[in-house]
Amino acid sequence: MPVVHTLAARLRPEADQALLEGATSAAQELRSAPGVVATRVGRSDSHLVAAAWLPDAGALEPFAASPPHMNFIMRGLAPLIEGMWSISVDTDRDAPDADAASICALALPEAPGIFEWQVRRQLEAIDALPGTAWLGPAVEERERYRAGGVVLLDPVAADGFADQLDVTTDDAMHLEVAFVPLIGDAETS
Repeated sequence: MPVVHTLAARLRPEADQALLEGATSAAQELRSAPGVVATRVGRSDSHLVAAAWLPDAGALEPFAASPPHMNFIMRGLAPLIEGMWSISVDTDRDAPDADAASICALALPEAPGIFEWQVRRQLEAIDALPGTAWLGPAVEERERYRAGGVVLLDPVAADGFADQLDVTTDDAMHLEVAFVPLIGDAETS
């Protein structure tokens, strides 16, 4: 089953522009990591988001240990972030084959009192919104998130997406969200 690995980093407000460009380039180089089928990278004034599509969960360890991934995390992000989260999810969709304007990274944290049916219902509600979604349960049990993924949006779908997402979010859940414009060249192998 295909897997999408997503990382959302919260940027320091005073982050140096040259360092931001370096981190963005390092994120785009994730496309050369072992097993990567496609990547998308987005950035705003407050966040940098990178998503990598892999053929299956077995590709996660080689990807995570690869020089492009380690360079992105250690040299690209470390000097300019206040915090970050990441999640790898099983998805039933293949990697994206078309360009989009924005990416929305989502993660549903592990929390007491949230049942599996609520998680499934939340993912279904997000999947029904405009855009193309790659959503699913977290691949690894050690993840601090139960489910999540990404939604790619064209300019029309992006308009008002955040408001629609707020309306569909179950009040019992806190959803981690980073919604940013895509940058650079999209790569699909």
